[in-house]
Amino acid sequence: NLGKTLDLGCGSGRLYRALVKESKSFEHFYGADFAESMLKLHPKAKNIELLSADFNTEESFAQLRKLGAETLLSASALQWAKDIDFTLEQCATLAPFAGLFLFCSGTFKTLHKSVGLRSPIHSCEKIESAFKSHYKAAKIEKYNFSLPFATTLDMLRYIKLSGVSGNLQLSYTQMKHILENYPLKYLEFETILLTGESRC
Repeated sequence: NLGKTLDLGCGSGRLYRALVKESKSFEHFYGADFAESMLKLHPKAKNIELLSADFNTEESFAQLRKLGAETLLSASALQWAKDIDFTLEQCATLAPFAGLFLFCSGTFKTLHKSVGLRSPIHSCEKIESAFKSHYKAAKIEKYNFSLPFATTLDMLRYIKLSGVSGNLQLSYTQMKHILENYPLKYLEFETILLTGESRC
């Protein structure tokens, strides 16, 4: 039993579903997300409470602190924090233990390079440094993997639908350049898994 668990950036509940599938149970599960439309898709139950929250604001963290969570989880969300040090500092005030999974700036590295774009998300090094500032007994695991595609057009469709690209908007010229010149048959991903005990 994971006790009182808070999923920050819970989206439609993918992490919750995965944990339940692994036979994990909760005394209480809190799901927090900025997108109301995603919260509507999240599983509902007596011990699930869903809240609208923005992990870029002090106001939202003040609201979340009142929950008294024992474990903070987040998967594929916090890479969009405007100020990762601020967000992780605030995260450390929410629960004694955290397990966080984030995408890093090496994700879509060749794609970004081919059209002269800088990654919109933080580097693994910056995320790790911020995490270690606010968590002790930190365990850091980095993973690099690739996802193959039959065609470059399939790859671009995936990017549009995946949510990993955030608000990235490619111009017609950039799209054409990628279709004609992208050198790989796959997309690159760089991720980091962080676990630790809050220093608060």
